[in-house]
Amino acid sequence: MMRPLVNPLAGAAFLTAIAVQPAGAVDGTVIFNGLILSTCLITIGTPGTLAASADYTMLSSTEAGGSSGTATILTTGAGFEVSTSAPVTFVAAPAGGNDSVTFASSYGANGVTSLLDVVGSVTSPLGLGLTNLDVDLTATKSAGTFSAGNYTAEVTVTCE
Repeated sequence: MMRPLVNPLAGAAFLTAIAVQPAGAVDGTVIFNGLILSTCLITIGTPGTLAASADYTMLSSTEAGGSSGTATILTTGAGFEVSTSAPVTFVAAPAGGNDSVTFASSYGANGVTSLLDVVGSVTSPLGLGLTNLDVDLTATKSAGTFSAGNYTAEVTVTCE
């Protein structure tokens, strides 16, 4: 037995009716997650310059002609502190340059932390965010004077 053919125009009208009807809006949500760990990041900036005192018994970044070294500290969490450590010897010095020498470092800060002339070994709390640090170094000769030549010393900046 054969089935009668369905009117092809009726089928086309049905499909047209479906295609013309607007579809309902559908929303979806994309979730973004992020994690920032509590950290302290030190970026060393410009090196300091040591200048001699008038009697050549001291080399210091605070003497006329000297300049502080710089560092930037970024903290992303609370509870961090900064300090500096003076060297025990010059990294480079002319012969006898390290004889009878003592070193002292100090630092100051601006930005989210404000500090003035803090003795290097003293720890100071840091604010949350960006702190600009100025680091100074003094080398004092207890016997004799500093002789001519190039002197290089390193101060360690610590964030803990």
